[in-house]
Amino acid sequence: MVRSSQLYNGSQQQGFGLIEVMVALFIFSSASLGYAILQSQAMSSTHHSMMRLRALMILSESTERLRANSQLQDFSIYQQYLNATGRLEAKNCLQSKGCSAEQLARNDVINLKQQASRQGFSLGMMDCPEVSDGVMPKCLIVAWGKTTANNQSGMGQSSNEYSESMGCFNSDGGIAKQADCVFAEIN
Repeated sequence: MVRSSQLYNGSQQQGFGLIEVMVALFIFSSASLGYAILQSQAMSSTHHSMMRLRALMILSESTERLRANSQLQDFSIYQQYLNATGRLEAKNCLQSKGCSAEQLARNDVINLKQQASRQGFSLGMMDCPEVSDGVMPKCLIVAWGKTTANNQSGMGQSSNEYSESMGCFNSDGGIAKQADCVFAEIN
């Protein structure tokens, strides 16, 4: 018969102690938390990339519609309609004797704004910050999130600050650091 004191030998202990289990849980939970943070950042980057891609598609369609209206030489009509705050009424060009270039511009803007709004974007047009060769090109802007497309709110702020609502451009004409927008020069 073996005594219990002979069964227990400190050098032959088996199993884990409470402290060892706690350390293992801490290491595992730290690794899991790190993985979750990386996954969250990856999802955020993917979302931003998707929004940017959608904005580029809207911008591409918008510029094509502007260029297709070849009768209109001055894009300030588009700028006026894109930046209008009231509701614009479309004209049915098929049932009437046709539309003028200005009426086509109005119809284009109505359709583009509806498409952009359904996807969470806003459209706007402004004079581009930089003047090249004495020609003042227009900037067609597609913005999302807290960035505005039709004005330059927050232009007096430094590019490091982020306000509740900001414009696409800084006061120096550069793109605001945290702005969610894409733009194209139209001339």
